[in-house]
Amino acid sequence: MLLLEQVREIGADEAPVEEDTVRVARQALLREVARAARPDRVRRPHRRAWAGFGIGAVVAGTAVTAIVMGSVVVAPVPDVAAAAVLESAAEVTVGAQDTQLEPGQFLRIETQGEYLQFWDAAWADDDDESTFAFNASRERADAAVLVRDSRVLYVPADRSGDWFFDWGTADVVKSFGDRGAEAAEKFADWPAATGRESGTIQTLPAGEFLAPDGDTPPQPYLADTYRPYYSEMPREPEKLLDWLRARSGMSGVEADRWLVAGLSDPSSINLMPPELRAAFFRAIAMIPGFEVVSVDDDQATLRYVVTGHRTTTIAIDTAHGLVDSIAEGYGTGGVTGDVPESVIRVSTTVVDSAPDPR
Repeated sequence: MLLLEQVREIGADEAPVEEDTVRVARQALLREVARAARPDRVRRPHRRAWAGFGIGAVVAGTAVTAIVMGSVVVAPVPDVAAAAVLESAAEVTVGAQDTQLEPGQFLRIETQGEYLQFWDAAWADDDDESTFAFNASRERADAAVLVRDSRVLYVPADRSGDWFFDWGTADVVKSFGDRGAEAAEKFADWPAATGRESGTIQTLPAGEFLAPDGDTPPQPYLADTYRPYYSEMPREPEKLLDWLRARSGMSGVEADRWLVAGLSDPSSINLMPPELRAAFFRAIAMIPGFEVVSVDDDQATLRYVVTGHRTTTIAIDTAHGLVDSIAEGYGTGGVTGDVPESVIRVSTTVVDSAPDPR
């Protein structure tokens, strides 16, 4: 029995509990699970006690050991606190109304992306116009800018109809390094920096748009990238995880790393049908490597680290079963310190109309 199903069975014959009370209790439970699973609260770090959490299939059968060349190798296991957070999000998602629209309504998905652009002063000072200064690495950059790209997508109740995409704006919101102000000015002058003209609203038939001119042949892109596969994606978490891993063409931990690296756009998860999104959260819960960073009110933050390469941080709205943000970091240091390379935040609301294309 799943964790929250056990909680629900307690006092089932008693008077109904107010939803706010359930929400507060759920968050308190998640905070306690997160605290209980922290390494500094465990006396024997090499052993983890699973009993009592009732995560079911999320952790059952994963604590497997093998004897190899005379030594004991412990198989990676999902973190119990991270599994509890994802199970809570899945539980809420099953009955979610966030993506269930009346005819004529739209989901308004506002996306705010922040991206670091690293600048090399020597390349900037080069008279060769073909030299692109914003192509430096974190380690060798003399300056950097943080670019905020704000856009809005309107998704109709009937997803086969016209979607509308407000391209918004892209602006430098912060600069780093002694020549940061100069880098910010150069970025603003770069023709491709802001993409389309500010205020452009594009019609996307059935949510599709074509790649920029010059691609041969032009390739269609979907705003909800999993939609072509909805019918074949299993709703059972274990089978769904196998399906996701198989798409990587890899095996073992490399398949899981590929899968987590693909979680770069929160909208691709949030736009899934509720039952599939719930299965997706439960599938992700079975991936070893996620850990809880924090649980505050209705938001829980998880982290997945590929040592020496990438850190993925995911914030989940546990009251609605939606992803709030996903951050990707490929290191620390240099002029930007510990600022991650990218952070994508989303806010989803239901509206009765979309703006006219222009």
